[in-house]
Order: sequence, then structure tokens, then C-alpha cells
Amino acid sequence: MVTYSCIEENDLDQVIALYEIYLNSGGYIRNAMRAEFHTGDYLGMKACDGDQLVGFFSGQGGIGFTYPHPELESEIRKVAGDRKLYTPDGLLVLEAYREKGVAGELVRRMKQALLRKKVALALVELWIYPDGSIPAQKPLRGIGEAVYQKRIPLFYKDLKQYHIKCPICGDDCSCGALVELLEVKE
Repeated sequence: MVTYSCIEENDLDQVIALYEIYLNSGGYIRNAMRAEFHTGDYLGMKACDGDQLVGFFSGQGGIGFTYPHPELESEIRKVAGDRKLYTPDGLLVLEAYREKGVAGELVRRMKQALLRKKVALALVELWIYPDGSIPAQKPLRGIGEAVYQKRIPLFYKDLKQYHIKCPICGDDCSCGALVELLEVKE
């Protein structure tokens, strides 16, 4: 039976290990995830089957792309205005637990946490695989409707400058991103 709760500090090693296998890896990622946890504005939900971590959804207050994109960040700030902004990222469910509602439940719990924090907009960076698929788009729609969208080819082209590795492309990433601002409301 899958149970859900908040990510705690003693979960970070497991969360980071899964992140590095399925999402991005490297010292920059590890350090950023640990720093985010200690900001006081971190939110993280986990799904466990017994003692096994089978999924998680985490994020931070403000703007937090995989690595800095200053021009895009400036554009996002203009669109957001004075509305409270939060960047959920790292939605991951192990393959054996997909299509069983785990991602949907993690998103539902994250949305409730965002509402409690009075967050108005969720900034999502949706990974576009080289084949054009966007795996996280469907579950993340559970947060809210998009009020801003921008499709950016080669969004991760500078990963190697940050010593980050793409699990699909390696050091020379050709993946794009669909950047959206989702309106968080009941």
C-alpha cells in the first residue's frame, strides 16, 4: 500500500539518488537540492510502499530552473507581477507505480500545500524529450490552468557548464522545455 507524507531531511539521500538516476545528475543538482531543503520555503511530498520511496514531488519558493536562465527569469517576473510564485519540480514516480494514481496524488497534495502557503502561480519547467513527448504535462495540470506558456528548444543546452548530466542525452543535451505558469486556485 502506498502512503504519502512530507519529505524529511533523512529522505534527502534517497530523493537525490532517484533524481540523479531519472532526471538530472551532478554536484550542482545535489547541492541545489540540499540548499533548497534548508531555505524554509521548500515543499516536498513523498510516496512510499513500505520502506521504499516510490515517488516524490518537490520544489521551492520563487523561480528555480534546473540552472539559471536570466532573460527568461526576468520575463517570468514581469508576467507574475506581485503574485506569490513557487517552482514545483522533480515530479518522479518509479515505473512500477505509474498509471496507478501516485503522480496524481502527489500533485493533489502539493496543490493543497501551495494553497495553504497562499501561492498564486506555480512555475513548471516541463521536460520535452528529443522525441517531442512531455511526460509530466498531464499530471501537472492538476495544479491549475496555464496562464503563460513558452516552448523552448534546447533549453538544457548549457547543462555541461553546470556539470549536470541529462539521463537521456548525457553531456550534450538536446532536450527542450515547455515553461508554464499555472494558476493555483481551488
